Amino acid sequence: MKYEISKTLIKINDLEYTIRQINSGDLSKTWVNSIENAWIKGAFLDKKGIVWIKYRYLHILARIKKELVNYYLALIGLPTSEYISGTDFINLLSIVFDATPTFRKRDYIRYSEKLYYLIIDSDKAEVLRARYYESIAEERKKLKKRRIKEHSITVDELTRAPLNLKTAEFSHIRSVAIYPDLQLEEDNGLIINKETHDIINQNLDKSSMYGGIVEGVGPRYCPSIEDKIVRFKDIQDEEDLVRLCVQKRWETGWFVYYKKIIEKDLENI
Repeated sequence: MKYEISKTLIKINDLEYTIRQINSGDLSKTWVNSIENAWIKGAFLDKKGIVWIKYRYLHILARIKKELVNYYLALIGLPTSEYISGTDFINLLSIVFDATPTFRKRDYIRYSEKLYYLIIDSDKAEVLRARYYESIAEERKKLKKRRIKEHSITVDELTRAPLNLKTAEFSHIRSVAIYPDLQLEEDNGLIINKETHDIINQNLDKSSMYGGIVEGVGPRYCPSIEDKIVRFKDIQDEEDLVRLCVQKRWETGWFVYYKKIIEKDLENI
């Protein structure tokens, strides 16, 4: 998923003390300092709480040679650019990790990854996400009406049961915790009855927190990426949802349309 980078990026210098306090075990202090410095100097947060990383620091953070950065970016389908999002960086790091033969080098990659999650889960990032969610709360409330009108929806888009317009809900397909730029996209959601919503809820780990297909929480709640992946591993995106639909014998026709729209029309968001 490609994110639109904010015009205003916020430095994370105030997180330096926290970063320096992370236990690095028996890793080389020289390399640890190099990785920590790269995060402090090369990582930024935007107004949505998304982490952005400067291209010039990628080789240090991923523990690869400079000349291999573009190669690994190409493997995850990214062009060379001044910044990449934290989510894309984690994808890059995963590929580098799998291609790394030595356990010791993998330890440094894990350490770099640990610092990423420290930043994305920091109070600073959480506050930025909370403020952003609050700022678009009113627009999110309009998604239900917009989608119903645009597609002339009269039935639950999953169960095909008659739609209860009063209690029906707009439910995001892709997690807005992981894909915050899709929050206001009416094509990143389905209109479903409350009963359908409750069934989906039952297929998630027990928690009041969720940022994706089910949105029973207010705009102030901002689950971290790591929390979302660990706690809500059952349903994170359209692939998980369509599997649930097959299991419940619900409608799956939306899936083809959704993939076409999201993967093509929204890839430049």
